[in-house]
Amino acid sequence: MRNVIVLLLAAAMLFGCTGGGQTQTPGGSTPQIPGTGPNQPECSPSYAFSDLEAGTLSESANVVATVTCADGKTLSLKVDGAEAASMTVSGNATQPLNLGFYPKEVGTLKVTIDNGAETLYSRDWSVNSLGSEDISGLEYDGVSFKEWRAMSMDVQNPITPDRVRIFMKRIASKTQKGTMIVVDLAQDAGGKPGSVVATVKKPINATTMSDNWINFDFDSPPTLSAGKYWVVVRIEQSENVNLVSDVVNVHYVSGDKQSEGNTYTKQMLLDVDMISGMASETSWQPLSYDRTYSIVLTKK
Repeated sequence: MRNVIVLLLAAAMLFGCTGGGQTQTPGGSTPQIPGTGPNQPECSPSYAFSDLEAGTLSESANVVATVTCADGKTLSLKVDGAEAASMTVSGNATQPLNLGFYPKEVGTLKVTIDNGAETLYSRDWSVNSLGSEDISGLEYDGVSFKEWRAMSMDVQNPITPDRVRIFMKRIASKTQKGTMIVVDLAQDAGGKPGSVVATVKKPINATTMSDNWINFDFDSPPTLSAGKYWVVVRIEQSENVNLVSDVVNVHYVSGDKQSEGNTYTKQMLLDVDMISGMASETSWQPLSYDRTYSIVLTKK
């Protein structure tokens, strides 16, 4: 009988302590699984950013921000202090934010990213002009009142350029009175220059006898939407046109001289009246082989 009582007491103690396998705390609550309780440390925001390569006027660029634990925060990307892109984080999971933007100026620009409370990213950004600044080699095409040249440029995003720069030189030290170098900025019309949106004129003696970058500044800079535009270089000459032709040479870098001319450079050979010397327009034609003129669309 004594042995039965001992066994019953032992069984009561065993099942009373386990409570069906779940231990109760003194207050009657169930303990939390480690790492999930209300007293665990808060999630701390972290940010990482991709590299920013050199840019080109009007061309799209981006910085990818990889963020964690930043729910509700807004990242603002600024270029020289002006906001160019922003995105708001949704959720605390690690995620990429693609901050897309483009340059409206050239030179060294300051790019920053902040979250409203602190600056998270700051870089100097080098932005190039649109076109070709390559001045290697010694190859040139002549431009006169009877021979014009043109090169196209693709504008990816809206810009307001105020200058065209051309690497060029004058052929003769003596020029005709009133001869002007004319630079037109024209819309594209089926792969050739079309309607003119802005024009700049300079006396031909504004050039030099040696190679130099010559600036052609627009009095009223045009605002260009995305699309293809042409820079046309020509000469206006009214004096002694039937005796002499004022000429400037525009520098170019050649590609494959065995290939046909490309789609972004053109020439126009005008018809000249042998008696009066006056020239009339013909049509734009491809060049005899691949080449790129040293011409840029830019900002001062």
